Amino acid sequence: MTHRSHELHRRRASLAILLMMLSAMLLACSGRPLVVAATPTPEVPTYCRLKVEGRWVKDAQGRVVILHGADLPTLSEMAARGESPESLLEALAGAGARLIRLAIAPTEMTPLFIPAVISPLVARANALGMLVILSYQNDLSAKVNDQGEAAEEWLRTTLTYLRNAPGVWLQPFAFPIATPKWRALNQRMVDVAIGLGAENGIVVTQPDWLQTDGRGLLQGVNIIYSADDLEGLPLDAAPFILNVVDPAQALARLPDGVWSLSKRSDDLSAVAPLWRLSRGCR
Repeated sequence: MTHRSHELHRRRASLAILLMMLSAMLLACSGRPLVVAATPTPEVPTYCRLKVEGRWVKDAQGRVVILHGADLPTLSEMAARGESPESLLEALAGAGARLIRLAIAPTEMTPLFIPAVISPLVARANALGMLVILSYQNDLSAKVNDQGEAAEEWLRTTLTYLRNAPGVWLQPFAFPIATPKWRALNQRMVDVAIGLGAENGIVVTQPDWLQTDGRGLLQGVNIIYSADDLEGLPLDAAPFILNVVDPAQALARLPDGVWSLSKRSDDLSAVAPLWRLSRGCR
């Protein structure tokens, strides 16, 4: 080795040692690693753990829980209307809502959207006594398999941060897909959640197969079904959420144990009597 090569090797070794020392100093000063891996959001202590038992949803003490509330647009749509999500939550809770379903647009899913935006909003809703359903707006113009893959990716991402937070349930498909694979797609979402160790409820949209071909309920735990019409559905075998258009009609005819979500209305007095039928867990 020539003198010049030896000197170059010595300088590189010195530079490597210097970089190692600098990294150690930065770690010691900061008290935390330079790269922080994503970790699930801690459980929200202000809401109870719910579980499905047959046709009922119950709390940890075995008491039946029946919740009524409102469907909400995406946060992007609220921002376009100049609405404050926090103020809206307070108004809904004050009118008696104990359940909200928040639409999530694919375009909103930036890397920090769930931990930085959604997690605090869930915590606020839970503190006001409301369970939150996050509903992913699948793109019906996309191919069926692409919709399934997008929903699964959303589910995995959301569960990374909110897994086992007791006050949040997840709806992987906001819109039903006209395909023979519809039941299988939903079963896949349930399997993914269970595989990730989630205890969060999974909301299944428009289980039409229960009315048409006689196949049974999905396999898994903590599954609740959301439908526009309850006709022909096995209300004695599983819990259901009715998507309500007319609150007065639902108030008079809603079967025992069925939850409800009312369409967005600026007149909260019209939906308050239905919402106040809720039997919460707090």
